[in-house]
Amino acid sequence: MSATGYDATGVTLKATAYGVVAFLVLANLVPLLFILSVSFMPPSEFFTDPHLVPYEPTLEAWTSGFEDLRGNLVNSFLIGAGTALLALAITIPGAYAFARKEFYGKTTGFYAIISAMMFPYILLVIPIMDLWSALGIYNTIFGMILAYQVFVTPFSIWILRDFFENLPTDIEEAAQVYGCTQFTAFVRVILPLAAPGIVAVGFLAFLTGWNDFLFANLLTTGTGPVPAVPVLYGTIGGGSGERVYWGKLMAETIIIGTPPTIIYLVARNYLESAFNV
Repeated sequence: MSATGYDATGVTLKATAYGVVAFLVLANLVPLLFILSVSFMPPSEFFTDPHLVPYEPTLEAWTSGFEDLRGNLVNSFLIGAGTALLALAITIPGAYAFARKEFYGKTTGFYAIISAMMFPYILLVIPIMDLWSALGIYNTIFGMILAYQVFVTPFSIWILRDFFENLPTDIEEAAQVYGCTQFTAFVRVILPLAAPGIVAVGFLAFLTGWNDFLFANLLTTGTGPVPAVPVLYGTIGGGSGERVYWGKLMAETIIIGTPPTIIYLVARNYLESAFNV
């Protein structure tokens, strides 16, 4: 620092940091603004003279997109919520056992489950389709929920097991000393303390059921509970190369992305707590 109290190096570093932050904000904000603009832009305007602010804004893309997605959004919500609930019902007791109990084959079993995350799930599509057809659950919401457990359960157990391990054991023991059984101590003490991890796992499982395209496209047909994401693919043209109605595509993208965003904002404090453990 000079005699005048001016620190040129500190000012330069601060200016650089602000510049980087401003660049990152613009890199995320400008595409979002363009998507919003295109969603309100008539097709003739977009294809003849694309620009950021529509000259004659219209809600046609939004009304058409929502009309096409209305039933599929309900399917997506049921599949996402069902995936999250079933994943939690399976992984909470499983992760707790791997974290705080001793039994034969504990380490081997845990790493066998985790190794499933390295398996390419695309190889499972055909076997699952055949098995689901034989069981009568192909093209059903329950079949979709069950299929997602194949890759939701391993990472859910992985996350929750580490979370349960970091909880102090003396709290659970103290609860049992004061009259709780092992089960009531788990319900009244461990589960509330593990709430951030449980919410995080539930959110990630919901996001998987909501956003997935591969299983959603191959395990349902046009007569079944098709989620919203395959409908978005159909708006693109389904790979046919036809002219794309970009305004409708952008509106549907925002519509599909809004519910997970709202859920994230509601559960943000829990999610931050879970991943800061």
